[in-house]
Amino acid sequence: MIEFCKLEALGNDFALIDARRAAFDPSSNQVRRLGDRRLGIGFDQLLILRHSPHAALRVDIRNHDGSSAEQCGNGMRAVALYMQITGELAESARLETPAGSVNVLFEDADRISATLPPPVVAQASRSPDAGQAWKEQRCGIDFELNYIDLGNPHLVIELPSPASSELLIQVGEEFSHHPSLSQGANVNLAHVVDPARISLSVYERGVGPTLACGSGACATAVSLIRQQRVRSAVTVDQPGGQLVINWSGEGHGITMTGPAQMVFSGTIHPDILRTSPG
Repeated sequence: MIEFCKLEALGNDFALIDARRAAFDPSSNQVRRLGDRRLGIGFDQLLILRHSPHAALRVDIRNHDGSSAEQCGNGMRAVALYMQITGELAESARLETPAGSVNVLFEDADRISATLPPPVVAQASRSPDAGQAWKEQRCGIDFELNYIDLGNPHLVIELPSPASSELLIQVGEEFSHHPSLSQGANVNLAHVVDPARISLSVYERGVGPTLACGSGACATAVSLIRQQRVRSAVTVDQPGGQLVINWSGEGHGITMTGPAQMVFSGTIHPDILRTSPG
C-alpha cells in the first residue's frame, strides 16, 4: 500500500506522496489514473517528496494529465504545511524544485509563505525580436500577451473586466498550447481592481481552469508591477481565495503568502496503478 495525503491551498488541490519513506516513481499513465476524480484520488498536481543533498527535500511536480511541471507555488506552501505537521519544519526551510530553490516560511496555517526565485529575464521563443510582449486577436478581441518565466512559463493578459468562465476556457485552451512556446504556458487573465488588488483567473497548462495558481499569481503580479499598473504588496483574488504577493523588483525573489490545509490521508492500493483509466 502507498501512503498519501491530500492538501489544498485556495482550492488548488494536491496529492502528496513522501517517496523518502518508500520508493515511488509513477509513469505518466499512473499519474493520470491517480489524478482522475472518479477513478483515482483526484488532484491538480501530484507532489512527490524526495531526498536532496542541497535542501530540506526535493519536490517533483506532476500535473493532472501526467506531464511534469517545473514549479508550483501553492504546492510549495502545501509542502511547508506537511513538513510542519510531521515536525520537520520549525519555521523556515529551503525546498528544491526543477525551477530552482524555494524558501518557505510557516507562521500559522493562514500565513504560509513561499519565495520563488527571481523571474528569468528571457524572451519567449516566438521570434528573436519578439520581446516579452506581443499582441494577437482572438474571439474578436485584441489581447496583449506578456510572457513571464518563473522557471515555468506564463502568459499574463490584462482585461478591462474580470474574465468569464467561458472566456477563460476559450482563451486558455488557445494560448496554453501557443505554437511559439515549445513548453506551452499557464494562461493568466487579470483585471486590475485598483493599485493594491488584482482579480485573476488561471488556465493551468496540463490541468485546465483552476481555483487558484500560486506561480500564476506571482507571474501576474510581476507583469503588472513592471508596467506600474499595481504596487507591491498586491492582493491577488482568485476563485479559491486570496494571496498577497511581494516583489521588490528585478533580481529579487517573489513571495506569496496565504493559507493551506490538510484535507485527509490514506493509502493507495497497488492494483490501481496496474489498471488503465476509463
